[in-house]
Amino acid sequence: MSSSIKYILYLTVLHLALGVLAYYQFRGNGAYVLAAEVLLLGSGYIALRIYRSLISPLRLLGQGAAALEDKDFSVKLMPTGSFEMDRIVKVYNNMIDQLREERISGRQQEVFLDRLLRAAELGVVVLNYDGEVASMNPWMEAQCQDPAFYTAILEPALHPPSGQEEKEDNEKLPQQATTTVRTGPGNRRYHIERSGFVDRGFERGFLIVQDVTTDLMTAEKEAYGKVIRMMAHEVNNSNAAIISVLRSLLEAATEGESELPELSKDYLPAVIGRAENMTVFMRNFARVVRLSSPNRKRTDLNQLLRRTGEVMGPILRENNISLSYELAPSEVIVSADPAQLEQVIINALTNARESIGSGGNILISSSSFPAGFVVADDGPGIPAPAAGDVFTPFFSTKPTGQGVGLTLTREILEAHGARYGLATEEDGWTRLRVVFG
Repeated sequence: MSSSIKYILYLTVLHLALGVLAYYQFRGNGAYVLAAEVLLLGSGYIALRIYRSLISPLRLLGQGAAALEDKDFSVKLMPTGSFEMDRIVKVYNNMIDQLREERISGRQQEVFLDRLLRAAELGVVVLNYDGEVASMNPWMEAQCQDPAFYTAILEPALHPPSGQEEKEDNEKLPQQATTTVRTGPGNRRYHIERSGFVDRGFERGFLIVQDVTTDLMTAEKEAYGKVIRMMAHEVNNSNAAIISVLRSLLEAATEGESELPELSKDYLPAVIGRAENMTVFMRNFARVVRLSSPNRKRTDLNQLLRRTGEVMGPILRENNISLSYELAPSEVIVSADPAQLEQVIINALTNARESIGSGGNILISSSSFPAGFVVADDGPGIPAPAAGDVFTPFFSTKPTGQGVGLTLTREILEAHGARYGLATEEDGWTRLRVVFG
C-alpha cells in the first residue's frame, strides 16, 4: 500500500472518529455540533493542502524516478509551490539536464571513436573478462582473414607459452606489454601493445596492432644514409688534404725544383701516416655500424696537433689562410686514440677553413694543466640561432652540409671522456675547446 493511500485512510478514520465523538458529546446542543462540524471540515481542508504539498510532489518524484529507470532524460518536474519541494525539483531538473548533456556527449564520442577505429590503419581488439576476443575493428578483421597473420600475431598474444603464463601469475598477458613481431609473406613487422581498462568495476584488456614495416624501413634507410654520408665526409676531408700535398710535390717535380727531396721528407710522412690512419679508421667503422672504442695509447698532443696541421697546411695556404701554433713548451701527454683524435682535429680545421672561406687565420694551441687543445679561427662565427645545436647529430648551418663532422667529433670526444665546446666568443674568434681528464 502506498504512502498516499495510508495518509488518506488515516485522515478519514481520524475525522470520522472525531465526528462521532463530537456528535455524542454535544448532542442536544445544535450550536456545538455545528461548530464541531465546521472544525472538522477545516481540519479536512488543511489535511488536503498538506497532502497536496507533500504527497503529490513525492508522487511526482516517483514519476521522475520511473523515467530515470527507463533512461528517459526528457521528463522534467513542475514546481509545486512548496519551498522545500521546489528546491528538490530544481535539483532534480538540473540533474536531468546534466545527464542528458552527458549522454548526448557520450554518444557523440562513441560515434566519433567508432568512425575513427573503422578508418584507422591499425588493429584494435577488445577482450572480454576472460581475456578472449570480444570485438575488433574492420582493419583487424581484414588482417585476420589471413591464417598466417592470425597464427603469428593474435594467437600468441591471446595464448602465450605456458612459461610466460606462469611468469605473469597465470594471466594470459601482462596488463601493460609491447612487442614487435615479424611475420607473414613479405616479411611484415607489427607492433603489438597490450593495455587494459575498467568496465563495470572489472578490468578488461585490449590490443593495438600496428603495421610498422614502412616506418622501420624508412628509419633504416635514413640510418644507412647517415652512415654512408659520414664515411664519405671523412674520406673526402682526408683525401682533399692528401691530394693537395701530392699536387704540390708533383708541381715541384715537374718544375725540377732542387727542394723536392726536402719537401718530400717533410710532407710524405704526414700524408702516409694520415692515409694509414684513415684506412684503419674506415676499417673499424665498416666493421661495426658505430664508432669503434678508442684504442688508447700514450699520445703527445703537441706532436699530434703539429703533424695534423702539416697535413692540412697546403690546402689552407691555397685559400690564403694562415695556420699558426701556440703549443705548450713541454709535452702534453694524454691517454687517447691518436687516429681518432687526428680525425677530430681534421674536422675542426676543415670547419674553420669552410667558415673563413678565403683570407683568414687559424690558431692551434695546447695546454698542460689541464691537458687539452684549442682550434680557433677568425671567420664569421656561428649564427646565434644555431649556437645551441652545433653538436646535435647531423645538424649543419651549411646549405649543402650534412652535419656529420661535428657528429663524429662529439662521438669521439664522448668516448674519450673529454669535455668540449664550440662557440664564437666575445673577441669574435670561434674556438673548439677540448679538455681531457
